Parts: sequence; C-alpha cells; structure tokens
Amino acid sequence: MRIRPLDTGLEAITRWQAADEVHLPGQSAPRQGFLPDPRPLADILSRPTLDERLPMLLEPGALDPDLLSPAVLSAVRLATGAAFAEAALRADGAASAVLLEAARQLEADAALDRDVRDALALLLRG
Repeated sequence: MRIRPLDTGLEAITRWQAADEVHLPGQSAPRQGFLPDPRPLADILSRPTLDERLPMLLEPGALDPDLLSPAVLSAVRLATGAAFAEAALRADGAASAVLLEAARQLEADAALDRDVRDALALLLRG
C-alpha cells in the first residue's frame, strides 16, 4: 500500500482568489437566519396553575367600555337578576334556591346603585 504525501491539495487552496468562490452569493445583504418562535415552547413548559387559569376563564376576552358606565351596569344587573329569577322557576330543589338568592343579591345591588345615584344627585343640587 502506497502512502500519499501529507501536503496534497494545500498548494491549490492557497492560490484561490475571492473571484474563484463562484458558489457564494454576491455582495447582497445576508438573509436573516431561522429563529424559532419561543412562545409555543414556553406555553408548553410554563402551563398556568389552577389558581391562574380560573380568573382567565372567568374574565371576558373583550370588555365593552359602555358596560362600565353606572347606568348601563345597573341595567345589566337588573337584567341578569331577572334571568336568574326566570331560571329559578324552571329549576327545582337546591338549584332553585341558589338562583333565587343570586337574583335577590343582584336586585339588592341595583337598589344600592339607585340609592347612590339619588344621593349624588342631592349633593350636586346643593
């Protein structure tokens, strides 16, 4: 078996010029490399606990800004109370009692809203 010399090919490489590198792109801007999106992996690795998930499930995704006005909020409370009272008529047993209590609480909140609005109107009148 014949052993080749160790410097084979070194002479040809040292003589290459930049113009010989035809397989490389020209002087254009380099393309941005691939950067994976870290969000899906972070979503998998850092899953929220039950204490964190429960408020996320209870809060609406989009909140109507008009809902925060006192008159609209009071009207929504009254409508929700009426819906609970209607559902209590269709339910039976403990569920009916719970729905009636919810309707009563919402009506009490609406009455408190009404009292606060009346007190503010008296204060503003002087």
